[in-house]
Amino acid sequence: MGYFEGLADAIFKQDSNGETVFYPWGILGKGRIIRDPVTRDALRNFIMLYYKVSLPLIVVLVVFRLWWLAALALPLMLLWFVLKSRELLKDCPPSEERLTLREGYRNSAASHNSLTLWLLLLVSLLFCAGSVLLLVAGKVLFGMFGLVLFGLCSGAFIYMIKTKREQR
Repeated sequence: MGYFEGLADAIFKQDSNGETVFYPWGILGKGRIIRDPVTRDALRNFIMLYYKVSLPLIVVLVVFRLWWLAALALPLMLLWFVLKSRELLKDCPPSEERLTLREGYRNSAASHNSLTLWLLLLVSLLFCAGSVLLLVAGKVLFGMFGLVLFGLCSGAFIYMIKTKREQR
């Protein structure tokens, strides 16, 4: 499976009754029980499309320092997510089960291939090293932000690699 499939699968899980539950806000909100396979597939396809459009768009806008455009695009992307997911979830009852951070990482790890996880870890560690260089150069705010962000990302990728090995 690909990168975006792994991201999408992180917010789906099987509950104790064996039903698929979708968590639009991840660990921060309640899930919705998806009983219809057509709805599940449509929702998963939408989530992957949303990630494929929104993540590269925001990254490109930030890299090129188009802050005003990023500030405009972010709420529009969020609005698209909310409206489309509400439409797809209109007949889906809420679930009482919550998604834990570990479950999300496990689900994501199961859908990523090992090479992708190792490459993501490598890139994340390189960004940690770059953040240290920023600190040395006196860019303390950017250096600390990058070190914390990419340090957390590295920890998540290490956990997913470990989880993937245990799933075999």
